[in-house]
Amino acid sequence: MALTRLVALGTALIAVLSVLSCSSSRTVPSTQQTSTASQTSSTASEATADPSQDAEAQALALIPRYLQTIDDLYLDPSRSLDELYEVSVAPEATAEATAIGQFRAQGYRQTGRSQLVTASVSEIDLTNEPAAVPSPVFPSVAVTACVDVSQVQATDGTGSSVIAPDRPKYLVQQLTVVNIDYPDASSWRISRAPNAQASTCDG
Repeated sequence: MALTRLVALGTALIAVLSVLSCSSSRTVPSTQQTSTASQTSSTASEATADPSQDAEAQALALIPRYLQTIDDLYLDPSRSLDELYEVSVAPEATAEATAIGQFRAQGYRQTGRSQLVTASVSEIDLTNEPAAVPSPVFPSVAVTACVDVSQVQATDGTGSSVIAPDRPKYLVQQLTVVNIDYPDASSWRISRAPNAQASTCDG
């Protein structure tokens, strides 16, 4: 998310910040973004007899909390970047920490929040080989999310906007959600979040 999320804030930030198909598809409305952390945890902890269905529900429940955490860190420079690790892991956590750190260092300030419009699962792979060489393999869920960033604004130290006036309204994200301690429902994290600007959620 880091590389193009702030591109959506304006071309002045370009230097700072920059799925696969399956039968499963579920859409999550934007109202879920305003859910509290406890509600999200409750949803994620619900279990069924179908591990794939559980993984889908738990991964989707993480998306609003992930977006909220990112916004929190841009909105409040006093918040610790360690909060990223509650919702993400490398390489996404590293990329976001770098982007947010640079954003803060330049004296930029964000106002407004992003809003999740839709989120759908396109692939679920529950392969779990944490000791695999050369790199571990964790259960993963591929999620396509459309995020409305039209209310997100940013200013520099003088109060001048650094938002491109013609920036597209949406970001379409291709999220990889992994479970680093499967089957613990609370251990899902965003590992990758590439995205592209879009004028509609259809791309």
